[in-house]
Amino acid sequence: MVRNPKQSRILSARLRPHNLLENKDAGASQDTRKGVQSVDHAFAILGVFEQAQGALAVKDVADHLGLTPSKVHHYLVSLVRSGALRQNSSGTYDLGAFALQLGLSAMRKLEPIELGAVAARNLRDQTGEAVFMSVWGSYGPTILRYYEGFQPVTVEARAGLVLPVLTSATGHVFATWGVKTLVEPVLENEGTARSLDQIMQRTKEAGLGSVDGDLLPRVASLSAPVFDQEGRLSLALTALGWSGELDISLSGPLAKQLLLQSQNLSRQLGYHWSVHEVG
Repeated sequence: MVRNPKQSRILSARLRPHNLLENKDAGASQDTRKGVQSVDHAFAILGVFEQAQGALAVKDVADHLGLTPSKVHHYLVSLVRSGALRQNSSGTYDLGAFALQLGLSAMRKLEPIELGAVAARNLRDQTGEAVFMSVWGSYGPTILRYYEGFQPVTVEARAGLVLPVLTSATGHVFATWGVKTLVEPVLENEGTARSLDQIMQRTKEAGLGSVDGDLLPRVASLSAPVFDQEGRLSLALTALGWSGELDISLSGPLAKQLLLQSQNLSRQLGYHWSVHEVG
């Protein structure tokens, strides 16, 4: 059920802004298959605790979900019994040991590269632009997957290609959010003709790296960071196209789709954007 304004205010200081019960993925279709309603309710309750900054009372959860306190209490008893929640001496509830182990197990099984490849393909399919995924390699930002756009850009962008830090949108992402001890030696080889501080400030404020003709005279690109559960930069998603044709404006549809894909992928890897904001 949708929360009313009063219910939202009750938990505004204790819950992160996003609501698990609201689907944030653009274009995602609602699953209409028949399921077990009690299981749906139980996971909705767990979702409230996942978003909370601290322990919650029965009434807090009930108000947030639009359920009666007595109904919520029955679920809480079962969830405590299973170890998914624990009850404190004050009578409030919080996530339990089983929830922690379940989350850790899920994170151990994540494959960031494969998930990143899916996100890159999705971005290409949605925008029609050429898209690639990069990680930090031995010599700098390195392309791992490249997906040709619907209107191919005739540049040498292929798996294994190492990109410069100072003159590529991907490099700006790694310079801004990457491990400084890894980035600095590469920068020494590239030189510091351009102001790195200005690049990093602009990139951090925008939440995206962008270049227009910096690396190649006729090529523009936008790049977004993807973070893991520890808040570390895991990889970058980058779209590129012809300068003057690729919309690299921060308010444009490409930038919005790129941020959406990168943020969704970061969430899959355990990162909470409401806690660690880019920009």
